[in-house]
Formats: sequence, C-alpha cells, structure tokens
Amino acid sequence: MKKWLTAILMIAFTVCLCLGLSACENFGSSNDGPSGGSSNTPKEDNDGTFIYSGASIKAANTSISGDIVIPASHNGAPIDTIPEAAFKGCNGITSITVPESVTSIGEGAFNGCSLLRSITLPFVGRQKGNTGKSACFGYIFGTNSYQGGTKVNQHYDSGVVASFYIPSTLRTVTITNETTIGKSAFENCSMLTKIDLNDGVLQVGSGSFSGCSKIEEINLPSITIIPSSLFSGCVSLSNFTINDSVDTIESSAFYGCTALASINSKVVGEFIIPDSVTSIGEGAFNGCALLRSITLPFVGSGKGNTGRAACFGHIFGTSSYQGGTQVNQHYGSGVVASFCIPSTLRTVTITNETMIGQGAFQNCSMIQTLKINSAAQGNIGTYAFNETVTPTWF
Repeated sequence: MKKWLTAILMIAFTVCLCLGLSACENFGSSNDGPSGGSSNTPKEDNDGTFIYSGASIKAANTSISGDIVIPASHNGAPIDTIPEAAFKGCNGITSITVPESVTSIGEGAFNGCSLLRSITLPFVGRQKGNTGKSACFGYIFGTNSYQGGTKVNQHYDSGVVASFYIPSTLRTVTITNETTIGKSAFENCSMLTKIDLNDGVLQVGSGSFSGCSKIEEINLPSITIIPSSLFSGCVSLSNFTINDSVDTIESSAFYGCTALASINSKVVGEFIIPDSVTSIGEGAFNGCALLRSITLPFVGSGKGNTGRAACFGHIFGTSSYQGGTQVNQHYGSGVVASFCIPSTLRTVTITNETMIGQGAFQNCSMIQTLKINSAAQGNIGTYAFNETVTPTWF
C-alpha cells in the first residue's frame, strides 16, 4: 500500500514540475464559487430607491413613487446608462428628472409609469442626436401596452411607423441638452401641453410636432429650416417666433394651425416673415384662419419667381378649410390654380421683391391694403392685380 501511495505522489510531483507550480497551487480550486477568481459583472448597490450597477441605474422596486430625481453620480462615479425596462411598472412615479450625465436610455425604460406628469431628459429617444425609431420620444416608454398608456403612432421613416405607449397623464417635457429633434419625434403626443427645448437645438425633422394638439408655444431660436409639416395639426399653437437664422419654411409647416394668432408679432392676427427667409413651400400657412395681416419678403415661393409658385395663394395651398376663401389665379395662358386664402386677411406687405408674376394677386378681394417695395414696380405680369385693391409702392 505504501508503495502505491509513494508512486502516486511521485507522479503528482512530476506533473507539477511540468505544468508549473501555480497549477499545483490551484489544484482542486474552483472559480465558480464566491471566493474563486474574478468576475466582470459589476457589483450591485441597492439604496432602497435605485439599484446601481457600474455606470447603470434602475429602480430598486416598482413601489417607488413621487418625484424621482436620478443622480448624476454614485460613489464618485458618473451615471450614464438607464437600461431597458429600468423603471418598468413604477406606476407611482409622478415626475422624473434625468441628469445630463446620462448618455443612453434603453427602449421601454419607463414603460408602465402610468401616473407620470412631467419628465426632464437630456435628449429625445435613446441618445443625443439620434435618428430613426430610437429618436422618437415614445421610444423610452416602449411598445408594450399598459393601463394608463395612450397608443401613439410615430413615423420615424418614410412610410414606417412605430406604436408606442405613452402615459396619458404626461403633460410637460423638458429637454436640456439636445442638438437634433428627429423626424416625427413628438408626433401625435396629444396629451402634452408643454415642450421646453434647449436653445442648442439646431435641427428639427419633418413633422416633429405634428398632431401635438394641446401645445400652445414652442421656442426654436437656433434652427435654420422650418421643415415640412412641423406643426401640422397643432390646433392650439397660438404664436411662434421665426428668427433671422431661418432661411426656409417648407410645405405645410403650419398646416391646420387654426389658433395661430401671431408670428414675430404681439398683434393678434399678424404674421411677420423676416427677410432672411428665401423660400416658402406650398401650403405652409394653410388653415391659418385667424390671419389678418402678413408681411413677406416676396410673393409666392421665392424672390423673382414665375409660374404657379409666383402666385400669392401658393403659401396657403389648395386644400380648403373653415375660414378660407377659394381664389382662382391665372399663372399662365389659360392655366389657373385655385388656392384657399384666409377670408380674414386684410393687409399684405411685400418687402424685398423684384417682380410680380402673372396673376399674382388676382381675385384677392379680401385684401384692403397692399403694399409692395418699389423694386418690383417695373416688372409686373398680366392680371397681377385683377379684381384686387390697387397696390401702393414704397
């Protein structure tokens, strides 16, 4: 027996010499237990409200409630990630403030927060400057339905739509550090009454606020383009400021803004479009039925234009609406377009035009005062003022 034991020990000793001493030191040990080896999984820290895991944070349990402020750091380390479903089912939360240290929010992170009334975020969607589906505001609430959630369709690409469930109670959204608002980002968020955006927003996508029927005012001081259908269906939008940085107003930008009472003015019914604007799309102001006075750099779609796009009615479009008058304007030999112009319109001022196209103001019988800069006086098309008040030049 002793001979067998001695032989076994000699074999083990020989193996250790071949493999190295460390192999023998670890012989019989395991990395699976709590004391064995190292792990890449961050250690969790639960403070009763949040669970911290490295740079990530989530709710400690679904019973947390009230006004929740997510910290920017924990134990000296920044918090930069809110993972998917992090606060799912936390139906007692009434407000959430997300710090600017956060750079990523997972899909459905706040799904089921059915009592939420206000939320402050550094950006819209998953991360700053995003595009596509993850740039939609609804992304952080997810596509799973829940009691107290409103189904909201948002078109994030041509013909592509996602249905998110946003808390019906949500009223106020504040964005603190965004640069780009994606296509249709807030589309159909009819529950919102206020959207506060930081001044660093340089670009907004088409239809970004389309269907936000309760929004009364939005400030966008740094954009250069007002894209198509930006405020389409914003029936509560009452005023807007177009800054001198804006050079383009695309088609249907203010389509259906029936309560829009002023642009760049404190006078009810007055729109003042600055000379910085060089292009206005068809139907940009369609449905703006409260309009009484408008100041424009040019007539139609752009300075010195000809054809259909040179008609005054071009900026109002052809779609009929309550409070609009159908006006026929001949922009070519035997060619006529029927535009729908606000019946309330009384004063038009053109500040920077070089020519008045054929039929430009034809049949605008509602206009009582028409003032045009004198640079256009020597280049006037036929029928330009037919059945319209005689213009004065300045």
